[in-house]
Amino acid sequence: MYIPTAFRVNDQSRLVDFIKGNSFGILFSQEESGPSATHLPFFLDEKTGDNGVLISHMAKQNPHWKKLNGKEVLVVFQGPHAYISASWYKDPNTVPTWNYVAVHVYGTVQIIEKKEEMVERMEKTVHFYESSMPDPWDTPFDDEFIDGLLNGIVVFEILINKMEGKWKLSQNHSIERQKNVINGLKTSGQYQSAELAKIMERNMKLQR
Repeated sequence: MYIPTAFRVNDQSRLVDFIKGNSFGILFSQEESGPSATHLPFFLDEKTGDNGVLISHMAKQNPHWKKLNGKEVLVVFQGPHAYISASWYKDPNTVPTWNYVAVHVYGTVQIIEKKEEMVERMEKTVHFYESSMPDPWDTPFDDEFIDGLLNGIVVFEILINKMEGKWKLSQNHSIERQKNVINGLKTSGQYQSAELAKIMERNMKLQR
């Protein structure tokens, strides 16, 4: 990913927190027939391996998984994004742009084949997503119905080799211009302007 210095985020804890908060990603791989992509939920286990692992699963009928084992892949996690009007800068010699937050994760796929290891990964995933629910679903993975569903999916993990973070939030402009952009986003109502404004406000505090 092309990342100008002003937009690069190297703090691993920020990248981990971002992925956990925006965990529905896109898995990309290059196949003989061309590029393939699948939209999937991921669970990031940062305590496993040297750099952590991403855990996910897909339908067994999806052919994408068949040539993934041992292959290096890219997973893209997209955060809030919005159009930035040049009029918001309140300065001449400016142009429109698009602000956004994204993390790219590169790693090697390992297909999980043993049933007990599949269950263990799925339990981690379900617990992660259910933990914020007021009445969390109890995971009955020994249930005959759930066991049957497991036969229809492929569970895998991605051993992380590298993570890249890009916070394109007008940091290449003055603080005054950034404040003007934030005000513009708060009145826009388009795309994910309100969420992006909050991220820009938090990011400005880190610049001081």
